[in-house]
Amino acid sequence: MNVRSNSPNYNRTLKAKSDIPIYNQSSEAIGGIQIVKSSLQGIDYPPEKMGAHRDEFYVFFVLTKGNVVVLCDNIAVELNEIGIGFIKPFQVHAAKHISNNTTGYFISIAPFLVPDACLEIFQPLQISEQGKKIDPLFQDDFLNLVSLLHNSFEKQKQNKPQIINGLFNALIYEIANLFQSSERTIPKPRNQSTVISTNFKKLISKSNFLESPSFFAKKLNISASHLTDCVNASTGKPTTYWLQNAMIIEAQRLLYYTENDVKEIAFSLGFKDHSYFSRMFKKLTHETPLAFRKKFRK
Repeated sequence: MNVRSNSPNYNRTLKAKSDIPIYNQSSEAIGGIQIVKSSLQGIDYPPEKMGAHRDEFYVFFVLTKGNVVVLCDNIAVELNEIGIGFIKPFQVHAAKHISNNTTGYFISIAPFLVPDACLEIFQPLQISEQGKKIDPLFQDDFLNLVSLLHNSFEKQKQNKPQIINGLFNALIYEIANLFQSSERTIPKPRNQSTVISTNFKKLISKSNFLESPSFFAKKLNISASHLTDCVNASTGKPTTYWLQNAMIIEAQRLLYYTENDVKEIAFSLGFKDHSYFSRMFKKLTHETPLAFRKKFRK
C-alpha cells in the first residue's frame, strides 16, 4: 500500500541468500510505532513496485476503500472494504493486486511492543486467516480509534510519544479481539519445514532462549541439523537468530517498560556477565541498551 503524500519509507538492511530483501522499520516511527494514511486514488501503481520482501516488524493494513490482494508465503490474502489484515515479521509478502481506488492505513509495529496476550492470538493464525472483513457493528468505533492514533501521530503536541503508545495499546487489543472472534477455517496442509519451524518457535520462552538449538531439537525428536535446515527453509533465518530475537525482544520490553538498569536486566534474562549482554545487544541491534531506551522514550 503506497501513500500519496507520505510513505512508510522502508529501510533496507540486508538480503537473504534467496535475494529476498529484508527491511527494518522506518526512522519516522515514534517509539516503535508508525501509522500512515494511504491513498492510491488516481495513481497508476503497478503491483510489481511492491515486490516480494520481508519486514523485521509487524505490518497491519486497515482498508477503508478498494480491494487489495497480498501474496504471503505464496498464499493469497484478500482484503475488501472495510477490512483488516496483517503480516508477521519475516513472512515473505508482495502485492498481487491493488485497486486504484484503494484507501486506508498502514501501521508498522516493533515486535517488542506487541503484548504476549495478543501474540497468543496472532501467532497460531493460518496465513489465510490473516485478513478479514470487520463486522459492521464494530467498524465505526474501530475506525475512530485508528483515526485518533493517526491524528496523534501527525500532530505536534505535548506528551506525544506517551499518547501514541496509549492509543496503540488500545488498538492492538481491539485488533486481537477482531481476530480472536474469527471463525477458524480448516487448516491447509503445510510442508514439513513449516510445521517444524512453527513448533520450534512455540517452544521458545523467556526461560530457555539462552539454550542451544540442540536443546530444542531434542524436544522435537529431530537432529539439530534437521531443525536448522527446516527453520532456514521456512523463515530464511537460522535457529540461532530466533533464539537471539526472543532474547532481544524481552530485553527491549524491560528497557522500555521498566526503570531497571542494564545490569539488573541482564541478570534477569539469565546472563551472568552484564557486559557480555550489552555487547550482544549492540551487535544484534546496532545500538547500546541505553541508546535504545533513550531513542524509544524520547
